[in-house]
Amino acid sequence: MSFDEALARGSDALKQGKLDQAQRSFRIALDQEPGNTRVLALLGLTYFRGNQFDEARPIYEQLVDKAPTDPSHRLNLGLVYLKVNESEKAIGSLEASRALDPSQGRAISYLGLAYARAGRYAEAYRSFLLAGQNELASEIEINLTAPERDGINAQLGRSPRGPVESAAPTAPPYPADAATQPLTIVRTPGQEPPRTKPPSAPPKPGRTPSQEFAQQLSHPEIVIEKLTASSPSVPMVPARSGASIPDAPPVALTPLFSDSMQFILPKSDGAPQVAHDGVSMISQAVAAAAPSTTASAPERTKSGGTPPRPLSELATDELVRPEDGDEPFEIAPNGALVIRVSDRVLTRLDGVHVTGGDLSYEVAMRRSRGHQTEDRFDYGGTPLHSVSGEGYLVAVPGTQTFHAVLLDDDILYLREDLVFAFEASLRWESGNVPGLRGKLPVVQFRGDGALVLRVSRPLVRVKLPAQGVVYVDADRLAGWIGRVIPRAVV
Repeated sequence: MSFDEALARGSDALKQGKLDQAQRSFRIALDQEPGNTRVLALLGLTYFRGNQFDEARPIYEQLVDKAPTDPSHRLNLGLVYLKVNESEKAIGSLEASRALDPSQGRAISYLGLAYARAGRYAEAYRSFLLAGQNELASEIEINLTAPERDGINAQLGRSPRGPVESAAPTAPPYPADAATQPLTIVRTPGQEPPRTKPPSAPPKPGRTPSQEFAQQLSHPEIVIEKLTASSPSVPMVPARSGASIPDAPPVALTPLFSDSMQFILPKSDGAPQVAHDGVSMISQAVAAAAPSTTASAPERTKSGGTPPRPLSELATDELVRPEDGDEPFEIAPNGALVIRVSDRVLTRLDGVHVTGGDLSYEVAMRRSRGHQTEDRFDYGGTPLHSVSGEGYLVAVPGTQTFHAVLLDDDILYLREDLVFAFEASLRWESGNVPGLRGKLPVVQFRGDGALVLRVSRPLVRVKLPAQGVVYVDADRLAGWIGRVIPRAVV
């Protein structure tokens, strides 16, 4: 087998997820051209995708030795060190990568993770702020003294509470008179807090992001939209499980949903979130990252540009594999939503550009008191459809962002226009916020299943106090969790 044939076969096997075959082909290619950096990078990627990090490490170390001034090789090696819990080595590699190319945002984000794992919280806090990971930075902040926090913010020209957000608000999709009325959210007397699951491992000394989130939810919460720009994309992660390894690193690292139904919602430059099982945000973010497939890209041309990429790399970069999984919803590396239908799923169809299999479609109506009404489920956009059969759909987010979340017998109320898709196994009812005379339809979800939100603005969570009232502008309300009493106040 020639070098070119072995490389082509390996690339094709990698594209199909046949990692063992890809590794054999790449090894044959390396036998003929030992030290070929392009083949080494692809071989390292196969081991990374197979969670064989001990095998991937010497390959990336070899790439760094061969091209010590290439920042991408050091970035990938740092990520591998994070995977094998060698935080100090990861810090050294990532710092070197950033020194070679200060513009690398991923190196700064990964550095924040490495610093946090090593217990170097001040450096982690500064890195997250530099990377725009304000949500992660705010969770690290608890480990800092006030002088440490204020000193870092002063160095970066920030206020202690972060930069002033000046993005213009997006116009609400419903009448302006409804948007001008604030809402009162009142906690139901005697209410039990939402059920939580224990974390998968006891928390380590020093609080890293989201390590104890599942234990902190003692009162119900409401969710309101934040007035900032929309968010970029994240790696493909099933809505029912922990993070999987995507084909390319995330543009930015992302906060996540916890199983206790706390909303860990994205900041202005964060990414869509997914359900997980009590794992720390640090571990989840590292698990969701993958080495850059462009690590073996040739050096820049004389004019300062970059030459064409190999087709094999383009074909496997951020690849969406709708037929390979069995989760009902997945968020792809580029932010696209993969919907898998094995019986019936309810979803909107705007933005759906790819379908496969044998599917049938029927417009869905709202439900009230367990019965179907004559009103379409179409507030804020195209109507909801009941999709039956066997197959898949791929929806492109455009300027909006998808969020997949898993309910575990929790009760969730969402504004109808934010609901994009949900499993038919969920119990749901249509309704309205009292006092708004039908101008703000909401949907109650309960049961065991997954659903997908689609938002045009980032979201923040607000915890309700044990006693008292919380006021929320109606045009910023996204929903609430648990049994609370909403009412409009004129």
